[in-house]
Amino acid sequence: MCDDETLVARARAGDTESFGELVRRHERAAVRVAAVVSGSTTDALDIAQEGFVKAYRNVASHRASGSVRSWMLRIVANEAKNHVRGRLRRRTRDDRHARADGLRVAPGADLAVDERAEHEELAAALGRLRATDREVLGCRFVAELSEAETATVLGIAPGTVKSRTSRALGRLRTQLEEAGHDS
Repeated sequence: MCDDETLVARARAGDTESFGELVRRHERAAVRVAAVVSGSTTDALDIAQEGFVKAYRNVASHRASGSVRSWMLRIVANEAKNHVRGRLRRRTRDDRHARADGLRVAPGADLAVDERAEHEELAAALGRLRATDREVLGCRFVAELSEAETATVLGIAPGTVKSRTSRALGRLRTQLEEAGHDS
């Protein structure tokens, strides 16, 4: 069994099977990262696949000094952020068109399907957090990345991961407490 660096070297030489092995090794974490960063479990697999396609196209840009896993997950996280920006642009455009046509569109109606799928209290509380909080908590606890991997994936310093995680957990705790008092 080859290590990730050997598989990258083989992929650079045109061995698609080696890159396929990298995808198999890291797909589960990539889908988790995509779901957390995009806020959509429905789109996570597609986002992860797009990220892997971009990684394959840019396999020559991977530096041996960094972890292959972190490099791939950072590409997936960036793809998820692009997906969110695109979704927001589409929603704004659709709302604008609906108003022009004299129709009223409920804010976030296109996200209602995703929100209904997330019935658990924890998922709801996470959804109310800021994107940066969801990203760091998702990488650390959903995708089970180390602090160093999370730093690489999110493009922030390791110390920032630690402080953001602590603050995000505090905000999550508050969300859960408030939800408990509302019931």
